[in-house]
Amino acid sequence: MPMPRAHTRRPSRHAHGAVLLPAILLAAMPPQPAAAQPAAVTQEATALPELNVNAGLPRGHGPVRGYVAGVSATATKTDTPLLETPQSLSVVTRDQIEAQAAQNLNGALRYTPGIATDTRGAVALRLDQFSVRGFTVPQFLDGMRLFGGRDANPSVDFYRLERIDVLRGPASVMYGQASPGGVVNLVSKRPTETPQRELLLQGGSYGTFRGGLDLSGALNEDRTILGRVVGSYYRSDTQIEQVEEERFYLAPSVTFRPTTDTSITLLGLYQRDPQGGSYGSVPAYGSVLGNPNGRVATNRWDGNPGFDRLNRTQYQVGYLAEHRFNDAFTLRQNFRYAHSEGYYRQLYGTFGANLLPDFRTVQRSTTGSDVRFDTVTVDTHLQSKFDTGPLGHTLLTGVDYYNTSSRTFSGFDAVAPAYDLYAPNFGSLAIRPLTYQTNARQTQNSLGFYGQDQIRIGRVALQLGGRYDRYDSATETETFATRRTTRSEQEVGAFTGRAGLVYLFDNGLAPYLSYAESFEPQSGTFAPARGAGAFEPTTGRQYEAGLRYQPPGTNALFSAAVFDLTRQNVLTTDPNDNRYSVQTGEVRSRGVELEAKASLATGLEVVGAFTWLDHEVTSSNATVTENRGIAGAPTPTRPEKGTTPVGVPSVLGSVWANYSFQPDTALEGAGLGGGLRYVGSSWGDTANTLKVPDYTLVDLTARYNLGKLGAANTELQLNVSNLFDKEYVSTCNTYAWCWYGFRRSVIATLRHRF
Repeated sequence: MPMPRAHTRRPSRHAHGAVLLPAILLAAMPPQPAAAQPAAVTQEATALPELNVNAGLPRGHGPVRGYVAGVSATATKTDTPLLETPQSLSVVTRDQIEAQAAQNLNGALRYTPGIATDTRGAVALRLDQFSVRGFTVPQFLDGMRLFGGRDANPSVDFYRLERIDVLRGPASVMYGQASPGGVVNLVSKRPTETPQRELLLQGGSYGTFRGGLDLSGALNEDRTILGRVVGSYYRSDTQIEQVEEERFYLAPSVTFRPTTDTSITLLGLYQRDPQGGSYGSVPAYGSVLGNPNGRVATNRWDGNPGFDRLNRTQYQVGYLAEHRFNDAFTLRQNFRYAHSEGYYRQLYGTFGANLLPDFRTVQRSTTGSDVRFDTVTVDTHLQSKFDTGPLGHTLLTGVDYYNTSSRTFSGFDAVAPAYDLYAPNFGSLAIRPLTYQTNARQTQNSLGFYGQDQIRIGRVALQLGGRYDRYDSATETETFATRRTTRSEQEVGAFTGRAGLVYLFDNGLAPYLSYAESFEPQSGTFAPARGAGAFEPTTGRQYEAGLRYQPPGTNALFSAAVFDLTRQNVLTTDPNDNRYSVQTGEVRSRGVELEAKASLATGLEVVGAFTWLDHEVTSSNATVTENRGIAGAPTPTRPEKGTTPVGVPSVLGSVWANYSFQPDTALEGAGLGGGLRYVGSSWGDTANTLKVPDYTLVDLTARYNLGKLGAANTELQLNVSNLFDKEYVSTCNTYAWCWYGFRRSVIATLRHRF
């Protein structure tokens, strides 16, 4: 029976009993017959295809056995085989996340093509920052956009996730305003009909500890009500001195199935991050470049534990409803209300020329904010299946809407105590209390109408789609010093389209061609001499050709893609008045991506990825400053045109293999695995004078099922990231701001399923 996508739901302040009830019921359920017991922790000798425990057919949001997903709903909002999807799409399954012991979203995406992860390394942990095909991309949860800004970012914990879908290239036809690089869709764990119960303990380097609970199953005899509770507590002292992370959350969910054709899934979330980690940097001198005082320590922090804070809270409530009228028509509606807030204070190395001529003293500033975000998102679409002569159609027509309202108090102080890179003082410093200077209130509304037709005629799969969006925003900013309030408004519309063609050969080959568009609104106006009108949205346009191969009779998928992606209408300096901008800028990204995933009957699971990327500013009137990061040093300029944006490596490569020893062998119940990650060099400043070197890292894993020792369904796993403890710089974006990567980290996991 078709099931909807799940969502999160936070109970009212007085509903703690309702939150705990599903957990109590699930824990109290009697053991199921042997046929219904969950699989043991050790993986099956024969890899199974993608399945959905709630239905007989694979679903685009369903769990996957092994590393190879066959179906996804992210690209089309319908359950579409990856072979029939004419655009690059990768799925990171739950099994892969667990095998690699990923601790955050960046960690889960390290073996995915097209993605430069850990762009702020281990120094700036507060945000999940990465780029796809050279562009920052939005995150979606269960197909709906996440909002919260920088300081109230609604970070999603990896333990809540069933899978991660990465759609590369423009995706505005399905999702409205979005980066041309694509979207990352995080898929929540959802209630299951088959009982699933898991207790998780993790511990390791830097005092890391995690405890997790995941309980799921039917709540009544006829299995028309399903429940699930996922919860976790996490803390770590982190690699950075004086910096801690802490998080706890509870995510209950319930699915109601009153008939075989109707289902409603409610999901909730309450999450607190009392300690949000660091968001600092180190200068290039002493990290990427030489320094007469020696190398800066990889745990160095430019903040102060008595001043810096990031305390975040978020809660969500929503539903995903689906009703199947008949074989032809299915209606779905997804809804979420989300609230996020963040209290932020930071003492940091000043952007630009912050290093004094002694090469050890760093000038600092302070900043902070108090942010609240409230968001309502709803997406409704009708799926229609019908034939017109020899053509089979899956037609999707829909409308989506979101409204966000935010309030942001913010402040900045350019005068703060300097610090010594080589002998930092975290004691009592004369740090002035931060005073808010502005209060900004903003509302945003977006309404989109979209249509998509997936057409099959013989071996040909054709996809056509179009969308119209209307976006408006209003911002009021109160400046406390002048007691003045300014107001700005914006209203724009945009059409986007997509077309793709796939040919499906009997031998498992599926070549494809596609064209896709995107748009993003941007604030600001032209110069008065040009009419002072509002800026048009930036636009994205991509041509892509690819080939997928799924050898018949195997659980393996191989993909290759070449693409040419252009971002247009980018702001650049107005040649007639450099106080304003015009929209003649352009950034081009083109490249090659390769991916291989296999879960073989021999017990071997493999992931491989390769990316070559040519990312360049192809049109700009602006100049960029060759700021070498030393206070008082000359700062010549050069044209921005022809430069490569910072932090975008031209080459990425990775391979991961995991082997489970087969039954009836001496090492039955054991497994070994490991990975190799290569990240090419990147530019560390806009003028392309600072080169960040490439680096190669090795990961390792080993596990053993303790059933042989009498502890049934219990597994012990050890993961080592950066096995050889390589010291490296992940990226820079100026000579003043560079970020060290993660040193060696050891995580032990004890997982019990019952």
